[in-house]
Amino acid sequence: MKIVLVLLLSLNFSLGFAQKTEKVSTKTVADKFESRSPQDPSVPPPPIMVFPAQFPGGNKKFVDLVKLNLSTEAKSPSSKIRKTEIILKIDAGGNVLNISTFGEDEVFNKVVKEATRKITENVKWEPAKNREGVKVIEVVRIPIHWKG
Repeated sequence: MKIVLVLLLSLNFSLGFAQKTEKVSTKTVADKFESRSPQDPSVPPPPIMVFPAQFPGGNKKFVDLVKLNLSTEAKSPSSKIRKTEIILKIDAGGNVLNISTFGEDEVFNKVVKEATRKITENVKWEPAKNREGVKVIEVVRIPIHWKG
């Protein structure tokens, strides 16, 4: 009899605490995001590029020229693939305003940045255009992979 009473009490006890209900949120993900970071309505959204900035002859030609202009330091034999990303800021006139490289190998980054600087020194890019066809400033990201 005592065992049955203990079992009933433990069952009652476990059912009583198992009935916790969580409050169901009716907020959407967008509502939660907006509540954490309110948007200033006076700031326009970033422009959508319909026609991205391009190197004369295409960005593939640009990558090929960068690889041709790499110094012998970067062309040294290596078993691993070296990767970096060239980040260029192109103004509405097609001029290169800024060159950055981002990758794990700092020496390779510097060599690629120098090769990019040589190539873009006196070259006008085709500037980016928005939906209205107006030339705008754009940041171009181009990956470079090299296996020496």
